Amino acid sequence: MESKVASWFNLWCLDQLVEQQVADGALLCRLQEGGWQPVLAAGVALPEVALHGLRKGRQPLGRHHCRALQAGAGYFLSLSPCYPGYGLLFLWQRRGQRLPAATWPRLFRAIFSQHDRARIATRSLILLNHLPLPLLKLSPTGTILWSNPQLQRALGFAPAELSGKSVSYLTHSADWPDSLRLYQRLGQEPGQGMATLEQRYLHQNGQVFRGRMHLTLVPDEQGRPDHFVGLLEGLERQRPDEGGLQLTQSLEQFRPEGLMICDASTRILAVNPAFERITGYTACEVIGRFPSLLKSGMHAKEFYQAMNAALREHGCWQGEVWNRRKNGQVYPEFLRITTLRQRGRVRQYLAVFSDISHVKPSAPQPVQLAEEDGLTGLANRASFQHRLNLCCQGGEPFALMILDLNNFRLFNNAMNHRVGDQVLREVAGRLRSRLRGGDFLARIGSDEFAVLVPGIVQHRQARIFGKHLLGALNRPLHLASQHLYVDATLGGALWPGAEEEDAESLLQHAELALFGAKQKKQSLALYDSQLNRFQSRRLRLQHELVEAIKQGGLSLHYQPIVAAGTGSITKLEALVRWQHPALGFISPAEFVPVAEECGMVQALGDWVLNRACADLRRLHQAGYDLDMAINRSSLEFQSLGLDGGEWLSVIQQHGLSPRHIIFEITESLFMQGNEQHLERIRALREAGCRIAIDDFGTGYSALNYLRAFPIDLVKIDKSFIDHLPGNRRDGLLLEGILRIIGDLGMSVVIEGMETEAQAAYLAAQPCHYLQGYLIARPLAIRELLPFLESYGGHSVPDTD
Repeated sequence: MESKVASWFNLWCLDQLVEQQVADGALLCRLQEGGWQPVLAAGVALPEVALHGLRKGRQPLGRHHCRALQAGAGYFLSLSPCYPGYGLLFLWQRRGQRLPAATWPRLFRAIFSQHDRARIATRSLILLNHLPLPLLKLSPTGTILWSNPQLQRALGFAPAELSGKSVSYLTHSADWPDSLRLYQRLGQEPGQGMATLEQRYLHQNGQVFRGRMHLTLVPDEQGRPDHFVGLLEGLERQRPDEGGLQLTQSLEQFRPEGLMICDASTRILAVNPAFERITGYTACEVIGRFPSLLKSGMHAKEFYQAMNAALREHGCWQGEVWNRRKNGQVYPEFLRITTLRQRGRVRQYLAVFSDISHVKPSAPQPVQLAEEDGLTGLANRASFQHRLNLCCQGGEPFALMILDLNNFRLFNNAMNHRVGDQVLREVAGRLRSRLRGGDFLARIGSDEFAVLVPGIVQHRQARIFGKHLLGALNRPLHLASQHLYVDATLGGALWPGAEEEDAESLLQHAELALFGAKQKKQSLALYDSQLNRFQSRRLRLQHELVEAIKQGGLSLHYQPIVAAGTGSITKLEALVRWQHPALGFISPAEFVPVAEECGMVQALGDWVLNRACADLRRLHQAGYDLDMAINRSSLEFQSLGLDGGEWLSVIQQHGLSPRHIIFEITESLFMQGNEQHLERIRALREAGCRIAIDDFGTGYSALNYLRAFPIDLVKIDKSFIDHLPGNRRDGLLLEGILRIIGDLGMSVVIEGMETEAQAAYLAAQPCHYLQGYLIARPLAIRELLPFLESYGGHSVPDTD
């Protein structure tokens, strides 16, 4: 097969056709001796039959062709003249099914969200003519280099009328500045992925259409901006009355009140000069962000819940709000918000506000805000925010320290919330006893406290005070007729500092220091430039991981697991990998915690489950009767239904039996004392799945968990065999654990087997499965298939 065909129609491309639900199965066919012979397959087994009687073009498959392919319906697409002699077959299980229109945009996003795929795709522009989507290719400066017939028909232009013209030729003049800013931002930040801009476009006859442009930058091999590719979607002719809002928006530029227009998801679309004057933010700084950047912290969440309820029920809200300017100053405003609807659906929100600080006091009065935390008697978050703003405005040096109780939820889960409340009151009392005159202590979260410490000017002073504060928790708490040990992590930042601009940035830096301390397993950390670099990387990973999950930037590798008795491969463990285009390989130990922090662990887990099931189905079709072990975190368990239906339905969708799936969980799940987890595990096992404890021995290992929970496999962490066979104590410990687990009727997997000496030692032990680099490193699917074909079995040493 020619290399250029393989580069485009390699397994990833066909897989995307199935994964993006364009079809249930896809075949790449080659014309040989008058018949179309399938040569690559995804979603279905590779058939050996050749199809005759298909024209060079596009056509639905006849019934005799569908029967030959064991499909309910099919569609043939010739790839000439781009790839003469090649064609694509789309297959569906249900009879009479056709290509759904909504699947093509998903395929576009899947192809153009990854730079390597996008570069290959735009080298074969003729092929993109087959996609029923309006597409265009632009230079980095916005010149139209190419457009397909679908776009030309949609806007009424001939190819010669568009080629070489600026894309502004198609764009409504009032919307062009927004488009230009988007092109410039994508060109300057090529790693931010695909962007969407909703605006107006001009038909050749002068009519105005509204639509969405999905735009992505395709860099060259050196990472430099090369060209843009755009998809124009959802074109609708603008009705005459829709222009009224745009005219109103233009006139609003001249009013003295601040104006902010948000889309249906509340992202800021436009602001007027009065907004910039009142808030201190420029339009460029806020467009695309959410209005929450203006929050002062003076209002409880119930305040905003009532506001949102009024907008939903009545379409408007008005009242006084305390917001924060860019410089950190808190000010009062009178705000009116109106919901703008079109055809019954929310289209935009219009917010008009005026600064009323000239008739209100410069900061909220005590009577206006509840200043005390009802549980501990300390200052609450609103009072703390007010004090922090005053300290920053006062100009005197001080330290801000945030203390977070570690694993506080275990008190609530393992005991009850009453004990948890007692712990908080006791901790508050002990921290208060460590304060000096002038120090300010507040409870700012469920298990989080903040301290403002005047007079601190050096990190050394802050560390001394931080250790003094943490020392309050050295002694156990005497509660619930027992001794309870509580530990905490503390993060801090100093004012004034080289990078602290206002109260908001100071608070952010203290929280970053707290987060950094937790990541490094330290009890205390202070913000500095090194921590800033560390956190900047974390924040970058947070943003780009979201795109990697959505746009296919991750991959799975599979590590074989062999049966100890026979040496044959019986299982695979799915391991997620991230090869970042700029940062290189990023370890799962780094990006999985990032996914948990930014709320993407569920999306990551769902992607892994779908990808692993799809690859396992392909392996089964190739004749390999293997099981797949898939890691799931405790956070994912919390969102799973009690019947396990979400995970089981994914397994079923891929045509797999649950008996081939093993879900690996960590011991920390059992520490949460959650009966619902037990119910979920039982439901998965009753359906046929098996449950394994991963990395046994590295966390809160207690053999009592093995007795209490329905477990099928226990995976012994590699640290137990790292020093074997030379370390007698490690050997005795491992042998004792293996005997107990065996007596409980569970199977054992030994992880991390790397040497022949370890293999010989383990051959004499009652373990059932082996895994490690001695057998194989984790392999990509393209490497795994040849490995399975050539694997002769792990030799099991003879034992006396």
